[in-house]
Amino acid sequence: MKRKTSEVIARLLLALLIPVVLSGCWERHELNEIAIVLGIGLDKAESGYTITYQVVIPSAISSQAVGGGGGGGVPVVLYKFTVPTMYEAQRQFNLESARRGYLGHIRVLVIGEELARAGVSETLDIFKRSREPRMDFYVMVAEGTTAENVLNVLTPLDKLPANKLFSSLDKSYRISAKTVAVTLDKFIEDLLDEGKNPVLTGVEVVGDSSEGGDKTNIERITPKARLSYHSVAVFKEDKLIGWLDDEETIGYNYIIDKVITNTGSVTGEDGKPIIIEALKTSTHRKVKFIDGEPHIYLNVKAICNVEEVQSKENLEAESTIRKLESATEKRILGRMQNAVEQIIKRYNVDILGFGQLIYHTSPKAWSRLQHEKGDDYLKSLPIHYKANVIINRVGTTDKSFFDEIKE
Repeated sequence: MKRKTSEVIARLLLALLIPVVLSGCWERHELNEIAIVLGIGLDKAESGYTITYQVVIPSAISSQAVGGGGGGGVPVVLYKFTVPTMYEAQRQFNLESARRGYLGHIRVLVIGEELARAGVSETLDIFKRSREPRMDFYVMVAEGTTAENVLNVLTPLDKLPANKLFSSLDKSYRISAKTVAVTLDKFIEDLLDEGKNPVLTGVEVVGDSSEGGDKTNIERITPKARLSYHSVAVFKEDKLIGWLDDEETIGYNYIIDKVITNTGSVTGEDGKPIIIEALKTSTHRKVKFIDGEPHIYLNVKAICNVEEVQSKENLEAESTIRKLESATEKRILGRMQNAVEQIIKRYNVDILGFGQLIYHTSPKAWSRLQHEKGDDYLKSLPIHYKANVIINRVGTTDKSFFDEIKE
């Protein structure tokens, strides 16, 4: 009898506890109580940092979606705070806004160049520590300007500037290989890894940055200010030390196996260009130890198409295709070699991950290399390059129609 009574009591307690467990998230907030932050800008200030929030205006977005013409105003608003710590910016936000700043939908984190050169690790702690922000948003450096100026530019094709920055970076590195798309978790991982230093894409304001926040900027055929990705920032630990240009960035991406598609020009026998596009590439990276010393081997394989022909080369001939494949291989190898040479000459910092590759292959060899050569190991590290290109297609025609034009 006592056993049955205890079972009944246990079941009653369980029935009472279930509604408590299923009552919802204890940190729940209604949509009309939060302000969604899509972009954050970090700049250096005399007393700490200048933090910029790019916040969505829900009414502007909803009216654009329903009526198609917008609500007559801009779709985002900027909040700027000069604070001693990142966390303080959240507290300051609530002094100006009736809504709580929500960081769960951040698309981009923009770092001003001055702050990037001073060091960024202290400003990133809150993103890593907090439960709210996801770590899959892109990080970039405002080249030659402030993060505030970048986030202050309205963009015509995408009404939300932070979305534009995210989407255009996501596409540009896939199509051109002239940028790098680095998420915050990847950036922090590269900061912490042995034998690897991070890089970030640079974004610049083209035109008059003071006009970028005016609605007329997106009502003109030619905006007075626009955003453009330009160059790649090289870091030594958490400090920006310089920039790579487009050609060096392409070579860098081939080396780290991050080229998805890329276009290049080779010259025909008549001196005119033939445009070759790499549609599928892969770079095999490995370390071999020869007489106890590490050697880096890079082997690129690329499947390419002919996209444009201004030369009078006969693409029907097998020998012509072989020549184009050989020229494309030389161009890829030249880009990789130039990237390595310039990175070592100007910065002597391992953003290529060669040290990381050695460390993962043999931690003892990496420790010995560090002991013997320190940060100068790149200068004497033997690197062997190889490329294999296959031209798969030449388009819908073999010969250019130029040959058929009557004089």
